[in-house]
Amino acid sequence: MPPSPGPLLARGRTAEVYAWRDHEIIKLFYAWCSPQWVQQELKIGQAMTTMPLPTPRLLDSVEMDGRLGIVYERVTGSSMLKVANTKPWLLFRMARQFAELHTLIHRQNGGDLPSLLPTLNAAVDGAESLPPAVKQAVQKITITLPDGHALCHGDFHPDQVLLTNNGPVIIDWMTAQQGHPLADVARTAVLLTVGQVPYAGVAMRAFVNLWRGVFRCAYLTHYFRLNPHFSRDTLQTWMIPVATARLTEGIPGEKELLLNFLVSCLQSGNFEV
Repeated sequence: MPPSPGPLLARGRTAEVYAWRDHEIIKLFYAWCSPQWVQQELKIGQAMTTMPLPTPRLLDSVEMDGRLGIVYERVTGSSMLKVANTKPWLLFRMARQFAELHTLIHRQNGGDLPSLLPTLNAAVDGAESLPPAVKQAVQKITITLPDGHALCHGDFHPDQVLLTNNGPVIIDWMTAQQGHPLADVARTAVLLTVGQVPYAGVAMRAFVNLWRGVFRCAYLTHYFRLNPHFSRDTLQTWMIPVATARLTEGIPGEKELLLNFLVSCLQSGNFEV
């Protein structure tokens, strides 16, 4: 019989995080979440233990009141997102650190993780809210993009990095796949442009909107400095299907922003619609 969870520490779109035993936390998924998602995160967590990445160790899996949970090593620290809101003078330092962490992720081999490109293609094909001409244009672009075998986080943003006394720690690998690094950077760039913070109130969202453009610019500048073999034009192309895929996630408050962003990317890239 597993112990009862302790205080609620965090709440996200798919799960809540509670204190657990000493030096442990439990990520308790909502009952509506697919068991396949949880199994996938277990598989990914086991793979992460073989890589030289700063990430909490996966310790166990449990079921509680019809909800599946994963037990992780507890890491104490505030996320980059929260620190940016309280100490904005650290923005440039954190953005550079963020780029360095993303580079470290991309230097790992994705191993046996699922491939990102087929998932992206399927999401584009399923984007029912797009006008037919726009959807067709995005599909034509997507089939020209290269695959890859680098480890991709799949949802890398400042709330996924905890700043601890022992350095930054990357969390929430549920969407990790293998693929081209710029697909992962494109996801981050889209999130830093239009992504909404689900738990934020009006004041916090307004403050995030003030600084995230600066953070995004500094992050991308440093990432391309560390990875000069990649092209910003290629990143711009990747952002088109990635933004389209984000549309299919149905995030409240994002649809209009994503559609405007998508059209802007198509126009700036001189793609025919």
